[in-house]
Amino acid sequence: MIKIDTFIAIETKSFYSHTVEQLQHEFTSIQSKNALQIISKNLTQSKGHFLHGAIIVEIDGVQITSLFDWDDCDLIWPGFLTMVIDYLQDGFGETAISLNNIQWTLEKIITKPNHLVIFSSKHGTGKITKGVCNEYDFLQAVLLSAHQYLTLRQQDTRTQTLNGMAEKYNYLKCQAPKKFTNK
Repeated sequence: MIKIDTFIAIETKSFYSHTVEQLQHEFTSIQSKNALQIISKNLTQSKGHFLHGAIIVEIDGVQITSLFDWDDCDLIWPGFLTMVIDYLQDGFGETAISLNNIQWTLEKIITKPNHLVIFSSKHGTGKITKGVCNEYDFLQAVLLSAHQYLTLRQQDTRTQTLNGMAEKYNYLKCQAPKKFTNK
């Protein structure tokens, strides 16, 4: 099972805690009832320039990325989608998050009847976490989560920074049915 969720910082800060327990109090899911108010407040505070958050990827109950992987969500999401688009074109994609020196990669494993993917996260400490899952399921989880983020962000009027993400999302959405017709 693949879960991809977006979390946003409750308060805009330069630094966040160093333990998972504390981070869980500093970030909230975009599924929470007050997510739109938090986004509005944080974008007002940053003058619309950034929105701190993280994309949490979990494969078969193993968390591949974490709240330690926070950065500007309006940069993380386009980078994540670019990695997936590159993967669809070349069988490999990668992206890097600069604030915390994190690298994500997506690699194809050719198997029958369905291809698998390896999603890897190399953390700033050098630790690498990997998960393997069905390619189709991974793509569907990416599309669903990206749609949820875009939909929520579009409810705030300051979406000019999301134009690149929306373009990549629409491209990926159009490519998905062509590449994944076996389910």
